[in-house]
Amino acid sequence: MSILRSSRLLQILLGIIGVVFTVLLVTPGLVVEYFWLSELDYSSVFWTIRGAQVLLFVLVFLVAGLYFGGNFRVLIGNIPPLWASRWAQEGEAPEVGGEPLTRDRLQRLGYVVAGVLSLLFAAGFSGRWNDLLRFWYAESYGQADPVYGVDLAFYMLELPFLQSLQSAVVGLAFLGLLALVTGYVIAGQIGIQDGGFEADSGALRHLGANLIFLLLGWAWGFYLDLYELLQEGGGAVYGAGYTDVNVVIPALYVMVAATLVLAGLVGLNLYRRRLRLLGIGGAGYLVLLVGGLVLAPSLVTQLTVLPSELQVERPYLENNIDMTREAYALGDFKERSYPAQPDLPADAVEQNEETIDNVRLWDPRLLIDTYRQLQEIRLYYEFYSVDVDRYMLDGDYRQVMVSPRELTQQLPEDTWDNRHVRFTHGYGSVSNLVAREGSEGSPEFLTQDIPPQSKYESLDVDNPALYYGERTPTYRIVPAGVPGDSLELDYPRSGENKYTRYGGEGGVSVGSFWKQLLFSYYMGDFNILLTDYIQDDSQIQFWNQVEERVRHVAPFLKLDKDPYLVHGDDRHYYIVDAYTTSNSFPYSEPIRGQQGYQGTRYIRNSVKVVVDAYNGDVSLYVSNPKDPIIQTYQRIFPDLFQPLDAMPKLLQNHIRYPQDFFEIQMERYRRYHQTQPQVFYNNEDLWTRPQEQYANQQRKMEPYYILTDLPGKDDSGLEFMLMLPMTPDGRDNMIGWVAARSDPPNYGEVVVYELPKDRLIRGPNQIESRIDQDTEISQQLSLWDQRGSSVIRGNLIVVPIEESFLYVEPIYLIADEIQIPEMQRVIAATDQDVAMKRTLRQSLNSVLGEQVMETRDQALAQMQQAAQTAQAASPEQVEGLERAKELIQEARDALQGGDFATFGDRFDELQQVLNDVPLPDTTGTVPPPTSSDTTGTVPPPTSSDTTGTMTAPTGDVSEVRGGS
Repeated sequence: MSILRSSRLLQILLGIIGVVFTVLLVTPGLVVEYFWLSELDYSSVFWTIRGAQVLLFVLVFLVAGLYFGGNFRVLIGNIPPLWASRWAQEGEAPEVGGEPLTRDRLQRLGYVVAGVLSLLFAAGFSGRWNDLLRFWYAESYGQADPVYGVDLAFYMLELPFLQSLQSAVVGLAFLGLLALVTGYVIAGQIGIQDGGFEADSGALRHLGANLIFLLLGWAWGFYLDLYELLQEGGGAVYGAGYTDVNVVIPALYVMVAATLVLAGLVGLNLYRRRLRLLGIGGAGYLVLLVGGLVLAPSLVTQLTVLPSELQVERPYLENNIDMTREAYALGDFKERSYPAQPDLPADAVEQNEETIDNVRLWDPRLLIDTYRQLQEIRLYYEFYSVDVDRYMLDGDYRQVMVSPRELTQQLPEDTWDNRHVRFTHGYGSVSNLVAREGSEGSPEFLTQDIPPQSKYESLDVDNPALYYGERTPTYRIVPAGVPGDSLELDYPRSGENKYTRYGGEGGVSVGSFWKQLLFSYYMGDFNILLTDYIQDDSQIQFWNQVEERVRHVAPFLKLDKDPYLVHGDDRHYYIVDAYTTSNSFPYSEPIRGQQGYQGTRYIRNSVKVVVDAYNGDVSLYVSNPKDPIIQTYQRIFPDLFQPLDAMPKLLQNHIRYPQDFFEIQMERYRRYHQTQPQVFYNNEDLWTRPQEQYANQQRKMEPYYILTDLPGKDDSGLEFMLMLPMTPDGRDNMIGWVAARSDPPNYGEVVVYELPKDRLIRGPNQIESRIDQDTEISQQLSLWDQRGSSVIRGNLIVVPIEESFLYVEPIYLIADEIQIPEMQRVIAATDQDVAMKRTLRQSLNSVLGEQVMETRDQALAQMQQAAQTAQAASPEQVEGLERAKELIQEARDALQGGDFATFGDRFDELQQVLNDVPLPDTTGTVPPPTSSDTTGTVPPPTSSDTTGTMTAPTGDVSEVRGGS
């Protein structure tokens, strides 16, 4: 008895240890998550998700526990007493652990095994909480599938959970049946004896009941396969084709009935032995299975479909085309024709000067290195990405590149004190115009240095501290130290650094002892408990990266790979595009080869997420309220989403069409723009993304943001859009181009411009070849590439201007010693000509063969003309004219030194001074200076001309617009 008692005590002790271990393993994470979501006012999200998980866990655990436990109880009841079994030892039950293995002990062991199996089932199935919630709260789509007439929301929101449930039932039945067969064989109730099969009747009835359960699960699976069939690929059609609809679907209905009949025969044999009938039924079942789902479809395909595939598959090809276009929102694309005239008229360039001023010359892939070399300033800052956006700069709509200055992942002195208390945030950002060059081939910064200095009010930010970012490292304790202490480095400055104390609301309060203990355990860092820095008002900031925060708030959304920074009035914000997706949609071809989206058959950009870079607040705005999936999530999480109109107006002006979504759509559109079944079947008009040369390698062209005037009937003026040229598959000539509009009221509209098919329109790769074949250009590039530096050809930009194309490619020079890309030349090309000059304006003048774009050299000449006019002023204006002379000299010095930012500032001030002085009309004509051809074999210049528009009306000087 003492051994028995000690065994029970050991079991109890092991049970207690298991419970404690589980609590320590699971509970801290849940409590931390609850605190974190509560600080963001999203505690309802926690209770909804975890509640669904607990509900699933408990239900599955109970069902599986009853199934396994009941089966093991019957199993143990059916086997003979152990003292009479073949395992008996001299008429006694076998001993385990020094005690006889009685039926009670065996039953307790069975319950333990049942509990473990049920626990594994429940833990695995609780991860299906998202499927459960989508199933329970499913909204309707409003459109039916073309075969069964079932609402599409059934496939997107309900079918995945039903399939998971069916798989669980079959898995449960199969595992239970396997365990029972093993148990009965071990117990000797089933086996081969004297050359024949012997089985206990009670064991057979027990196994038969479980076999019926398995067959019912199979029958349900055949029924769900009817719907899954509409999503399977194979043959000419993605989805159900001729053979599927006319052979496989009837066969599946037959298999559902046949499986139920077979289950009935098994049930009949539980009470009356009809083995012959059961055998006939089993053989007939196999014949139906093989014949109906294997042989018949193959014969029909070979004899009926393949000889006239297009004719018989035509209606199903139409289903495939229509449903795939619906799944990826391709049906909303507007298709227009574009003449693509071979000549680019000079007057068209002059009338679209704003477009020319916003042609992107700085390549983000190279600009990041320039930022790192020129603007990181201290070792503890780092730039990770460059974003392309647009801003109103003193009334001008300009395309701007922006990059946040974040904390580096590895501090120079990486102590606990520095990592978690003192270096807590990045500071400010860097920005520049996409098309303007500053001194020595570097960008002309609009925002730069620490603290950030901005040239325009729209880029000014009151509090530029970045406590949350794209790559923010580890957790931080803020504010730290006693009230009044400023321990956090705000930003470096000459003499003494500027320190601060966090005054925001981001983070979870960690002032109490038990919270410090909790976070010490969760973070695996007991310095949190031991440090003296933590005070009553201290907070711990963790999950600080933008995507990480959004995923914890809305784990059911997929996120775009490129969050981007926006300058607000008071602080910085990040905008993240989020997608609702489904892997189930009839006749829709799934995504392949795009990381993170494999298998997706439906996608919408239904949510715009805003993350406050100072407080860490996460706000979700619905941008596509018609999407049935987001409608479903709005029912599930009523406090989580806001309408897009609730987003601050300043941030609404910066939402953009997301690149991931656009690439997915274009990968489908390249084939599914062919809406005629015959054309689609033969792939007669298959498109692809063009090739371009970048960094001396051929690669697929990426979509790029551009600020231009969309041609056609809209007449909406300059607008921000995402653009991609397209070429025929296997060819390099351009066949079309696609623009996704980002500005209200046209946000989300995608326009496809189809080019004439009866003549050649050069694509990006063909323009690259023309550049390679230009002897002067290739000679100059080869020369530079041999002088301790490398030449990098940036990405080629195709710019639509009215009815023609302009092709622009920047040329960068990178010294071997220091990786600071400098833009040294700009190549401009049309269908007829190509030129490489110091600036885009000079290249345009050369390509077009006439002076259509004025350069800053010309601007200086006109300034001198204005000064000559000013000499006729009356003596009372002498003071103003003296200042004008000073400004002209300062502008001349800046121009000679390559400082075009200062040149533009002095010119603006001169305009104001001269406008204040009434001058007589003595305007003369100053011929524009000629700019030398810089494509010869000369060393690269140290600066570039970045002109603006200049006109000289009487006694007035017009505005200098930042050019390229």
